[in-house]
Amino acid sequence: MREERPADDQYYETRIPLLSQGDLFRDVPLAYPVPGAIVEDESDLGFGSRHFLAGPLETGFAVLTTPTCSMRAQGAPDRYAHPVRTLVPLMPIERLVDDGLLDSAKLGLVRKYDGMINYMYLPAHVPSGLPESMALLYMPATMHHDIIDGQRTTQLAVEGAQQLQRKLVWFCSSWQEPRSTFEPPLD
Repeated sequence: MREERPADDQYYETRIPLLSQGDLFRDVPLAYPVPGAIVEDESDLGFGSRHFLAGPLETGFAVLTTPTCSMRAQGAPDRYAHPVRTLVPLMPIERLVDDGLLDSAKLGLVRKYDGMINYMYLPAHVPSGLPESMALLYMPATMHHDIIDGQRTTQLAVEGAQQLQRKLVWFCSSWQEPRSTFEPPLD
């Protein structure tokens, strides 16, 4: 049974306290540079040389997939438990079409049903400048909180956050629960 995705205006909200799963960020490193180069740096502290991955690093929009309960400190709801964050890149639909990854038939189905297992459809969000995009669920990037600090633009509303959790369950387990019966707990 195919279910239509929620209307665009049900996808985003602007209430933003601590980070939560489903927050959207701008200017996030989307992937390791390809091809990457190993750069050697001599330490002034006597520890020998350090090696870094360097090269052209593309940045763009990404959505936080780290579960909110995993980030929040127990007994201190206004603090974080650790600085590790996992995000997935958001790729503009236009680029996916230009690269031949989506044709017009798939694009219509994506917009109407969001039915591709490795991706999640996100409508454009004009206030943040996010174009109509797909979250690439198969490309998570783990980074330190400081890299994304101050880069949050908006967050998914309840309908969008539930769809993100539904898509993550489907992607990670191959279990596809109908939207009408999938009711994950939220903050």
